[in-house]
Amino acid sequence: MQRTAGSFPTGVNGLGRIRVTTEPTDTVVVLTALETEYIAVRDLLESPTTHRHAAGTHFAVGTIRGRAGRVVLGLVGAGNQSAAVLTERAIAEFQPRAVFFAGIAGALHNDLALGTVVVGTKVYGYHGGFEESAGFGARPQAWDADHELEQIARVVSRDDAWHGGRLDAPAVLFRPIAAGEVVLDSRETPLAHQLRRHYADAAAIELESAGTARAAHLNRAPFLTIRSISDKADGHKHETDGKGWQSIAAKNAAAFTIAVAAHLLPLKPNPLSSRVIAGNGLRGPVNLDWRTDLTGARSAVERCAVETLMVPADESGRLQPHRLEHIRDSLPAHGRAGGLFKATDQLTTAVTNEVAWVRSAPSPSGHSGLAVHHTGQRTTWSPLPSDHLGSVLDRDDLAEQIERSLRLLAEIPDLPAPASVALAAGLEPVAGLTEDSARAPRRQTSSSRVAPHVRVHPVNVLPFTTLLAHLAEAADELSTRLHLAFQQTR
Repeated sequence: MQRTAGSFPTGVNGLGRIRVTTEPTDTVVVLTALETEYIAVRDLLESPTTHRHAAGTHFAVGTIRGRAGRVVLGLVGAGNQSAAVLTERAIAEFQPRAVFFAGIAGALHNDLALGTVVVGTKVYGYHGGFEESAGFGARPQAWDADHELEQIARVVSRDDAWHGGRLDAPAVLFRPIAAGEVVLDSRETPLAHQLRRHYADAAAIELESAGTARAAHLNRAPFLTIRSISDKADGHKHETDGKGWQSIAAKNAAAFTIAVAAHLLPLKPNPLSSRVIAGNGLRGPVNLDWRTDLTGARSAVERCAVETLMVPADESGRLQPHRLEHIRDSLPAHGRAGGLFKATDQLTTAVTNEVAWVRSAPSPSGHSGLAVHHTGQRTTWSPLPSDHLGSVLDRDDLAEQIERSLRLLAEIPDLPAPASVALAAGLEPVAGLTEDSARAPRRQTSSSRVAPHVRVHPVNVLPFTTLLAHLAEAADELSTRLHLAFQQTR
């Protein structure tokens, strides 16, 4: 939906004031105050480059995986004044569809756990007031969250996709936020009492959203602030900071902000979209069986494997149970011919009334496998590359590995060819998985902060013949979604 970012006077003549209307671009602006917050957002952007404003401000401009358009990231520093100035600068420079502030905050409500994401339904500029002999009277300014952005945020909060299914995923709450010029670390100061008296509904306190909200309001730009709790504003800030909660909270706020921002940007054109038959959308959920369901094997000490699923979208791919024994006998040779297994690998095969599978011997380095379900679902898995730190995820290598897996699954002999298929992929286990690419330096991901697995489910159906002709494009799309889901677990 197109919005009017602002109307600016360009001059006056006998016909009256001439006005120029600037339409927003496929751009969103995300602002941060601290370096920790900036890095947390930047790590979720694809190919960030530097844009230098004429006045010297440097913005990072990148993309969200799978989305067209761009995300402009800025570091405004602490305080509402600098936030207001640089917000106006970013809006004038980029004409964004929306402005977000992503960062940390202190809790004012006791029910907010550390790491909780707070979406600001309203921003209070709480320092306005009138002091007289009778006491202090509040004269706050307040800005409501943009309705559309808040609605999108509520949709995102109901879905596990933004955090990748983390077991320790933070809660997301929608409450007002107070923004002033003071770092509060006590529940007993005059300011703390003032906040409880005049702003009892404010759940969190920070230093930038009032300035950002005012600048966005004056420039007619939709605005939303998204904060995550890094301390309780109760005298223990140094302790929580020392335990790393600033970094954890910054990553939570960044992940949720990028998930909301993605809804404002168009999807990148699907290279297969023009080749897919009409009516290719999913008519309902697709039943999936992952490798741990198929084989019953589960190990927490193995290296991470990428799993690829190819699921018939119709009855033509189904198998009679008696055929599974023949399929089981042919899987080892097919896996070796396709490079899934080495010639020296010791293989184990099994067959039940529902599934036939073959796998190499499990070990700390991981194992590979291939399975066929009686529904016609085809599944394969193989370990990611690894080094002394553990498994390594590289975006380009992931696409190539999934392409090889799709080819292996498509060419399994003696299986009926389905008319159309749906694709899914997963990473498991992801504890300790690190990312390495030209864009991101090698870094260790804390095993306590991620889900046991990352999975992306089917979003459309492809004719089987189309998939065979465009395996590389399908693999790239699948790896793109899987990589983004992994990034959102951090």
